[in-house]
Amino acid sequence: MSNIVSIFLNGVPGDDGICAFARPVLFSDAAGWMTQQIPTSVIPLCPLGETPFASEELALRAVKLPEDADILLVAAPVPELTAKDYQHLFECHSAIGGDVTMCCTTDAAGTTHRYPIAVFRRQTLCSLLQGAVSVQQMLDKAEQQGLLTHSCQVPDMVTVTNGLSAYEAQKRLMLRINMAHIANGVQILAPENTFIAPDAQIDAGASVLPGCIIRAGCKIGKNAVIGPNTILEQAEIGEGTSVNNSQVYESTVGAQATVGPFAYIRPGCQIGDHTRIGDFVELKKAQIGNGTKVSHLTYIGDADVGERVNFGCGTVVVNYDGYVKSKTVIGDDCFIGCNTNLVAPVTLGDRVFTAAGATITKNVPDGALAVARARQTNLDGWNDRRRAAHEKTES
Repeated sequence: MSNIVSIFLNGVPGDDGICAFARPVLFSDAAGWMTQQIPTSVIPLCPLGETPFASEELALRAVKLPEDADILLVAAPVPELTAKDYQHLFECHSAIGGDVTMCCTTDAAGTTHRYPIAVFRRQTLCSLLQGAVSVQQMLDKAEQQGLLTHSCQVPDMVTVTNGLSAYEAQKRLMLRINMAHIANGVQILAPENTFIAPDAQIDAGASVLPGCIIRAGCKIGKNAVIGPNTILEQAEIGEGTSVNNSQVYESTVGAQATVGPFAYIRPGCQIGDHTRIGDFVELKKAQIGNGTKVSHLTYIGDADVGERVNFGCGTVVVNYDGYVKSKTVIGDDCFIGCNTNLVAPVTLGDRVFTAAGATITKNVPDGALAVARARQTNLDGWNDRRRAAHEKTES
């Protein structure tokens, strides 16, 4: 296969202005799916302007290739083709030693249908390009001229030509990926409603609930529960961890942790084992130690948090002054009271307790209580007098 070069031809945009190769298909485009599977060098889409096929430009590319080169010509995308299918196509071409090897499928009635994908000998391609207006016409000419052609059988697949066919290809690819995970011991409750990137790694015993979107670069550990309605992207989820109705981007969550519902973990976070990131919690570039609990309504950004820390409801790490983002450091075994503001840069030692409603602007030493709020004052009878005055006015 070392002498095979792949060339994608650019087609005319559809009625919606999108070229077939650029059609979105499950976290990629149609060309991307094929490029990832083809085990040879790929020349990007030929810039063929407004016409679907420009024989002169293709010929210019072909003549620059080595004389012994074979050329895989792709005139329309078939995203479902796998590396195994291409390997089979190349092996067929090599074994027969012919001029052209076409990629075909045969339906239940025994009728053979060509895909606009074929391997040509370089010299054969150059000769067939003369006067040709399509790859299909080139294949017809090859048969008419008695050139040695061969059909390589592949399963029935969808050729992407418009939005509807791209959607159909996506459904088939989605089910193929999901069924492979199910066969490997992953429980997917609604395969038709779960979107998983082809490179996602999910260990046996994990469960993926309905409505999940697992994008590229994700790793999910054994017995983890993802979803429902969760988005992961370049996220690593530890063994036995649950991520419920939440979003995790470019971050790591340890083992036996719980995330959500409605948590938002932004890039750059490392969350330890046995942690809790609860409802309406947002993290950004935060290191969260083992056993720490951030239960609800809290923002932590640009912070290093130790182990076994408890965050009360409504805590805010004030990391941005409008110009500079600063860092907050919190030691082990701290208790952060409800509605605490930690104004960065600030450091809390181990075993620190902050009073509810405190705004902390100075470092706090180990074992201290930090109180930073106005002293309460009660004005006896103030509200009774206020109510009486309003009632007198209304009457």
